[in-house]
Amino acid sequence: MCTSLTQPRNKRRILLFVSWAFVVLCMAIIFFLSQEPATESQSRSDGVIAALLSRFGIEFSSHFVRKAAHALEYCGLSLLLYGAYFVSFRAPQPALSVLTAALYAVSDEAHQYFVPGRACQLRDVFVDSVGAAAGVLFCTAIFFLLHRISKKREV
Repeated sequence: MCTSLTQPRNKRRILLFVSWAFVVLCMAIIFFLSQEPATESQSRSDGVIAALLSRFGIEFSSHFVRKAAHALEYCGLSLLLYGAYFVSFRAPQPALSVLTAALYAVSDEAHQYFVPGRACQLRDVFVDSVGAAAGVLFCTAIFFLLHRISKKREV
């Protein structure tokens, strides 16, 4: 067996494994945070608000902090999905990345229905999906710019 041919395959397999492992890890973190009872989640939000106030002198409402956290966690998930799908298909899959993140948001909200003090809210799915779309738009813009730069270097 030629090692020069198997080496790229092994690297690709490792990259596939690592990229999807990060997706699963992010989903597990979201699941863990979603299973916290409302009182613990509120306490975490209050801590973030206190830190923002002491650091920047800016006070945000708990509602704003919680929705921003929703958007940011799904933005991160969509970035990881974008990378994992790129490695899997060897091409960007922006729509699939957003769709996967949005479907996970739906399952996350259904999960929260069974957590004490939490609720299953369609607006949270919307916020999560907007965060995911923002992450994918960012990745797509970077991919487009890098592609244009490489094309200019070829000329």
